Amino acid sequence: MTNGFNLTGKVALVTGAGRGIGKEFARSLASAGADVFILARDTGRLEQTADELRRATGRTFWTHAINVTDEASVEAAAAFVQKTTGRLDVLVNNAALGRGETPLENTSLDEWNATLATNVTGTFLCMKHFGRILIEQQSGSVINLGSMGGSSCLKNCCTGAYDVSKAAVECLTRCMAGEWGKYNIRVNAICPGYTLTEINEDFLADPKNNGFLDKSLGHIPLGRWAKPSEMGDIAVFLASEASSYITGATIVADGGYRIY
Repeated sequence: MTNGFNLTGKVALVTGAGRGIGKEFARSLASAGADVFILARDTGRLEQTADELRRATGRTFWTHAINVTDEASVEAAAAFVQKTTGRLDVLVNNAALGRGETPLENTSLDEWNATLATNVTGTFLCMKHFGRILIEQQSGSVINLGSMGGSSCLKNCCTGAYDVSKAAVECLTRCMAGEWGKYNIRVNAICPGYTLTEINEDFLADPKNNGFLDKSLGHIPLGRWAKPSEMGDIAVFLASEASSYITGATIVADGGYRIY
C-alpha cells in the first residue's frame, strides 16, 4: 500500500485556525507534511498558535488576518496566498460562529443574520476567492465544516440559526463538488459531533451548564465526546490522495449521535 495520506510538498489553508478544531486541522495537516496558512481575525492569537505549531511539527506556517464576512478581507487574504506561494492544494473552511442559546422565538434578526453571514456567506466567499487559485492550477481539495446539527435536531439545545447554516454548508458542498469536478477539485464536508475543544471545555466547566455532558452522553453510543485530533485525522484523509475518488461527500463524525 502506498502512503496516500502523505501531504509533503502540499500547501494548505485553514480559516478560524487560532484555536479549537481549526487549530487541530492545521496541526494535523502539517504533521502529514503540509505547509499551512492559518487565518483568523485575532492576529495575536494566530502568531501564538503558529509558533506553537512550528515547534510541534517543524513545518512552515504563515499567518494572515481575515474576516470571512467581508469580501475585501477575503480577497486580500487570497492575494497574500498567491503572492507568498503561488499555489494552494487544500482549503479548509473552518471559520464559524458557534451555536447560540436563544430560543428561535426570541432570536433577534441581528443574531440570525450574523450566524448565516459567518457560516454560510463566509464559506461562499472563501470558496469564491481561494477557489480561483485552485481553478487556475486545475487541482485541489476543499473541506468545509458542517455539523451533525445540519442533519439532526440536537436535544437540549436551542440551535435553529446554527443548524440551518450548517445544512446550507452541506448543500453548498454538494453543489460545488458538481461544478468543480471538471477542474479536478474535490469538495467535501466534515460534520463533527460534540468535540472537546477549549471552547467546549470552558462551556462544560460553567456551573450553569452542569449536567449537559451527562445528558449529551446519553445520546452518543460511543459514550464520549470526540477529541479534536480525531477531526484532524479526517481532514488529512480528505486532503490526501487516500480520498482521491471522493467528492460531494459529508463525513459525519458524531460517535453515533444521529442513530437515535
